[in-house]
Amino acid sequence: MSRRRARARRKIEIVQLWRCASCKRVFTPAPAALRNKTYPLKVVLDAITLYDLGYSLEQTADKIKSRYGHRIGRSTIAAWLAEHCSLMTYTRLRAEGRRLFPPTQVIRSIKLYHRQIYKFEYHRPKLAMLRESREHRRFASVADFLERVPIECPHDLFRDSERASRKAASFLDTSRLIVVEKENAATRMAGLVIPTVGDNRLRHEALQRFMLVNDSTTLAVEVPIWLAPADIKTLEREHGISLLAPGSGAGSITGHIDFLQVRNGAVHILDYKPHARADHPIAQLMIYALALTKLAGLRLFDICAWFDEEEYCEFFPRPLLARRRRQAAA
Repeated sequence: MSRRRARARRKIEIVQLWRCASCKRVFTPAPAALRNKTYPLKVVLDAITLYDLGYSLEQTADKIKSRYGHRIGRSTIAAWLAEHCSLMTYTRLRAEGRRLFPPTQVIRSIKLYHRQIYKFEYHRPKLAMLRESREHRRFASVADFLERVPIECPHDLFRDSERASRKAASFLDTSRLIVVEKENAATRMAGLVIPTVGDNRLRHEALQRFMLVNDSTTLAVEVPIWLAPADIKTLEREHGISLLAPGSGAGSITGHIDFLQVRNGAVHILDYKPHARADHPIAQLMIYALALTKLAGLRLFDICAWFDEEEYCEFFPRPLLARRRRQAAA
């Protein structure tokens, strides 16, 4: 059993101390990345993000001083970059990104008023590099779609549609579902970022922004997807499924993809779930994959996944429709 003790002042923050009743040791409960640090992890991650946006070490130090009131040396920021380099994979692309766009233009951000406010954002240098990549340039249509969203998104459709997050999996052949559990960069980034955000309502957005700027694969976050009535009929005919229940009253389906990535020769659709072990958003992610095939002109070979700080679960969507497609053809 542990008891709350006095607080300790660090260089920038005040932390709560606890004392173990058994061993009498005084400690601050925190993940390993937060322990024995002069500066709060939030400051460290903000500095890394500013640098990956394209600011120089000197500019990053100036901006950190403006935000937190403390001057941090360039060598300290360089040490932070070296410490976390295994996760910050965009750093190796940073020089090319700086050539393409200045720091203030790297991220394009658009607020979408869809029942609630969503911040759709995409990384402009990554889209440009995607089009030039020998391995991934066949996904140029994804970049085209993301750039068209601010113009083509039918915002009125989101007011009265059925939400993908509330879909049941009855239209899928879940007997063919294979979920692979693993730990990867997304779980490690979540484990790094989430403890720095005290307000639960802001954790989602903080993780999205961090991954968008600092990893090399996340192209966009809060990507709106929609299936209009004509698209739904086409998909139902093509796959032999029923996406809308009779009498549901909704003529369309909409949603927002948390993270859209391109890596290892495939499009990855990710959803952050705070309790990944208990959540099984198979139908939601499947709708996202189906909608993306229509909106971005892809074949249904995407990889879908959901994750939290400890677990990453992925599956391939196409097998879940295979049997139904054969039955429809027969």
